[in-house]
Amino acid sequence: MTTIRPTVSPFGSQVAALTIRNLRTSARVPQLLMFSLTMPMAMLVLFSQVFRSVAAGAEFPAGVSYIDFLTPAMLAVSTVMAGTNAGVSAAIDHTNGLHDRFAALPMRPSVPGVARTLNEAMFTLARAVLLGITAVALGFEFHGTAADAVSAVIVLVVLAGAMSALFGLIGDRLRRPDVVQFAGMMVMMPLMFVSSAFAPLETMPGWMRAMASLNPVAHATDALRGHVLGTASGGDTVTALIAAIGLWAVVIALPIVIRRIRPSSAR
Repeated sequence: MTTIRPTVSPFGSQVAALTIRNLRTSARVPQLLMFSLTMPMAMLVLFSQVFRSVAAGAEFPAGVSYIDFLTPAMLAVSTVMAGTNAGVSAAIDHTNGLHDRFAALPMRPSVPGVARTLNEAMFTLARAVLLGITAVALGFEFHGTAADAVSAVIVLVVLAGAMSALFGLIGDRLRRPDVVQFAGMMVMMPLMFVSSAFAPLETMPGWMRAMASLNPVAHATDALRGHVLGTASGGDTVTALIAAIGLWAVVIALPIVIRRIRPSSAR
């Protein structure tokens, strides 16, 4: 008797199909799309005006305006904030039963996560463009070179991938959009504020500076700021990439480790 095997489409075709599906889903909720793209712009305007007195402090870099100091940080911060959307989207897919349908298809388990990451990378670039336009209107100046601009984009996209994986894992585990939102906030806040995003680390307590050394968002902020100001070194970029890729690797490996531990603990 001849066994008919289902036709399996190539991995790239599967990822492309789900990425297009995610983009269409986002477009069908214009309110969420608008807030996702415009919230970083509103925060840039608000923070640049409320906290600009920080630039008068003795620890603040000499000759640097606060808008130039803040803009690269907002690129990193908005990437973290947008990562929570990936978690909520993953939870919604579980609530709607979509992940059960994916499990029944001849598809690798990693495909939905890869598609979410590509979706977030595209929106990250769109937010960066809008944020840059807003910053220029507020007096921002880019002091780096073309190589600095390319390096900054690479750091930003890799950070977006790490954040998408992190919050996507939270969404896959918790599976309730309302719970994922609260959990995402608890993870997002220390990533954002235990860094040099809004003020130099020298102004913070020693324990916060120690925590910032382990924070991939802090390293991404420092690298982005260095590229914007034209003062970045190769070490800054490499450190930021290693920190983001390290987090990404941990997030990918964690479910595998959990699956291996559970069967042994059940014996």
